[in-house]
Amino acid sequence: MQKALARARRWRFVWIPVLVFASLGLMAVRAFPTTYIERREAAQRVWSNQSLTSYRIVVRALFAGRACAQEIEVHGTRQYVLRDTCNSSWLSFLTVDRLFELGARLESGPECFPSKQDCVCHRVRIGSIEYDPAYGFPVTINWRREMQPNWQHAAYWKYIWEKRELPKCTTPVRPLRLEVVSLIPLEKDETSSLYHAAPPAGSN
Repeated sequence: MQKALARARRWRFVWIPVLVFASLGLMAVRAFPTTYIERREAAQRVWSNQSLTSYRIVVRALFAGRACAQEIEVHGTRQYVLRDTCNSSWLSFLTVDRLFELGARLESGPECFPSKQDCVCHRVRIGSIEYDPAYGFPVTINWRREMQPNWQHAAYWKYIWEKRELPKCTTPVRPLRLEVVSLIPLEKDETSSLYHAAPPAGSN
């Protein structure tokens, strides 16, 4: 009996630290955001706390099989372009706000294709985002858009029944990678000699 009690005490001293560490581990997991939305919102709070209204940012973009870069200077709501080899309207000016906006596309669910009524396939975005631990802005954004069979929709099974074949839900994958090469804070009263994105009123 005494041996059994002694053995039970020894196991108690073993299990108590294990349970404590397990509880701490669960608390740590809860403390860190896990979803795209939670991570973005936490990063945006960090960025907002910086109160950086003026900065210069250089972003490298890789998409459509080519690489390009933008160098933008931001002063409040004004954006000045120093260099832009992307020449892409959908990228727009890659400021921090724009990077958050593009990264948020990973949060959206699958999109029906070819239409909501005929949702045989759906388009999804798969990727990852890394945020700067000090400033909060997105350092790298990686995502690709691809087509997948929509097994959960009745249109998928209707197509198979009527066509007697599997729908073609394969399209070329469209990867995108954005990398912040540098971000330099500027003084609020510092003026820019760069070309302004919107020409002044009355100019030709």
